[in-house]
Amino acid sequence: MSILMKRSFFATGLAVLVNGLFAQTTAPGGGEYVIQGIFSPTIADAQKIDLRPEPIDTILPERPMSFDVLPVKAVIPATVDSIAAAKLNVVQPQQRLYKGYVKGGFGLYTTPLGELYYDQTRSRDNAYGIHVKHMSSNGGIDDVGPSTYSFNQVDGYYNQYLRNHEVGGRLMYDRRRVSYYGYSSNDSTDNVIDNFPEPPVDALKQIYNDIGFAGRIRSLYKDSTLIAHDIGLEVHSYSSLSESHETNVRITTELSKAEQGDRYGLGILIDNNAYRAVATNGLFGEVQSPTLGDTRTNGTLIGLTPMLSRRGDKYVVDVGFGMYIDSQGKTSFHFFPKAYLSYSLFDDILVPYLGLEGSRQRNSLRSLTRQNPWLIGGPALQNSSQLYDLYGGLRGSFSNALGFDVRVSISAMEDRPLFVTGSAAPFGDRMAVVYDRVGVFNVSGQVNYRTDDALRLHARAEISSYEVDKQLEAWNLPPYQLAFGATYTMQEKLIVNLEAQFLGQRKAAYYANPADASSAITINPAVQDLDGFLDLHLGVEYRYTKRLSLFLDMSNLSASKYERWYRYPVQRGLLLGGATYSF
Repeated sequence: MSILMKRSFFATGLAVLVNGLFAQTTAPGGGEYVIQGIFSPTIADAQKIDLRPEPIDTILPERPMSFDVLPVKAVIPATVDSIAAAKLNVVQPQQRLYKGYVKGGFGLYTTPLGELYYDQTRSRDNAYGIHVKHMSSNGGIDDVGPSTYSFNQVDGYYNQYLRNHEVGGRLMYDRRRVSYYGYSSNDSTDNVIDNFPEPPVDALKQIYNDIGFAGRIRSLYKDSTLIAHDIGLEVHSYSSLSESHETNVRITTELSKAEQGDRYGLGILIDNNAYRAVATNGLFGEVQSPTLGDTRTNGTLIGLTPMLSRRGDKYVVDVGFGMYIDSQGKTSFHFFPKAYLSYSLFDDILVPYLGLEGSRQRNSLRSLTRQNPWLIGGPALQNSSQLYDLYGGLRGSFSNALGFDVRVSISAMEDRPLFVTGSAAPFGDRMAVVYDRVGVFNVSGQVNYRTDDALRLHARAEISSYEVDKQLEAWNLPPYQLAFGATYTMQEKLIVNLEAQFLGQRKAAYYANPADASSAITINPAVQDLDGFLDLHLGVEYRYTKRLSLFLDMSNLSASKYERWYRYPVQRGLLLGGATYSF
C-alpha cells in the first residue's frame, strides 16, 4: 500500500474517533453509530465537452453553366450631323519684334509729321535704340498774328545688363519753336511806336534748345535682404532765343533693404541749377538793355527722404519724412511728414486709403516753359514748397472689367507759379510768372471699364476750389475738369480712339501797361474770363497688314476757337492723316 493511501486511512480513522467522542457527550436522545468495513473512496466521472478543432471543407460543388445567344436585332437609324469649321491658331513662344517703326503724315495748315523708332530686339546682354520726331505747322489761326510752330526731338539710349546690375545712358536733344501771336492781326507791326519803327528780327518768335544727358545704375539682386540701389544722373543745358541760359544737374539715389518683414528706404536728392536771365527794360517788352546786366539765379537743393514700409496680407503702411536744404537765394530748411495707409476689404474689391505728402520742388526755366512756352525770355525763378497734401479715398473693382477710384484732398503750396499776360505791342503779348500761396480743396473720381480687348472706357471728373494769398485769383487754374476716353478694336484690324476734355471757366490776369506789370505785386491787373471749352479728338487706324497701317487723326472736332491761355487761341479742326510701317 502506498504512503498516500496510508495517510488517507489514518485521517479517516482519526475523524471517526473524534466524532465518537463528541457523540458521547451530546444530550440525551442521541445515539452512537459504529461502522466497520473497508473504505473505498471513488470519484464520479465528469461530463466534458470536446472542443478539438475539426476541418471544414469550403470547396463548393461545381454547377454546370450554359450560355445562350438570343436572336434579337437592333435597328439604329442613320443620321448626318454638320461640324462647324475650326480655326487653328499657332501661338509662337514669343511674339515677333521688329527693329524699326516709321510714321509719316500730313495735315491741314501745312502740318508735316515724321517719326522714327529703331531699337534692338530681345537680348540678354544689352539694349539700345533711337527715337526721332518732327512736327511743324504754319498755324493757320485767323485774327491773330503769325502762329507758326515746330517741334524736333532726338533721343538715344543704351543699356548694359550685368550679373547683378543694369547700367545705362541716354542722349537727348529737343528743339521747340513757338510764335508770339497773341495780338490782333489788324494791329500793324509796321507802325512807328516810340523808337521801334518795326519789330526786330525774331521778335515774334521764341526757340528753346534742350541738350541733355542721363545715366543710371540699378541693382538686380534676387535676394531682398541685400541693399537695393538705384542711382541716376541727369544733366540739361537749356537755352532760349532770348539768350537766357540754364544748366541743371540732378542726382537721385534710392536705397532700400528688407528686414524681418519691413522695408527700410532712403531717398537722396542733389539738384543744382545755374540760371542766367536776359536783362530787359520791361517785364513784357523783352527789349534787351546792356546797361542793366544779366540776372543770375544759382542754387542747390538737397533732400533726404527716409521711409519705413510694411506690407501685410491686407494692409500697406508707409511712414517717413522729407528734409530739404535750399540754397537758392536765401538758404532755408524745410521739413515735411509723409505717410500712407491702405487696407484691403473683400479680396481687394474695396481698398480705402489715406495719405499725407509734402516736398520742396524746383522751378526752372525748362519746367516753366514746358507748362507755358509763351513766357518772357527771362522769367523770375523761385522754388515751391508743397506744404501738405492730405488725401483720402476709396478704390476698388466690382469685377475684372470695372474699376474705380474716388479721392478727396486738401493741399497748400507755397510760392506756386501762376501765369499773367501783358501787352508787348508791337511784338505780341507775352506772359510772366508770379508766385503765391495757393490752397486747394479737390474732389475727384475715376472709372475704368474694359470688355476683353475690344472695348475700353475711362472717365474722370475733378472739382477744385482755390484760395490765394496775394493775387486776386488763382490765374488760369480751372475749377473743374472732365475727361472721357474710349478705344474700340474690331478684329485687330480697325482701331478707333475717342478723347473728350472739358475745362471750366478760368480767370486770367492782363496788364495793359507794361510799366504796371513791373509792379505786379502791388498793382492789380484786369481780370479776364476765359470761357470753358470742350475739345474732342478722334483717331482712326486701319491695320492693312501686321506691318503696314493707315491712320487719320482729327483734333478739336467742334472747331471752337477757345483759349487755353489769354489771347492765345488754338487751331480749329486740325486734320492729319498718314501711314505707319514696321521693318
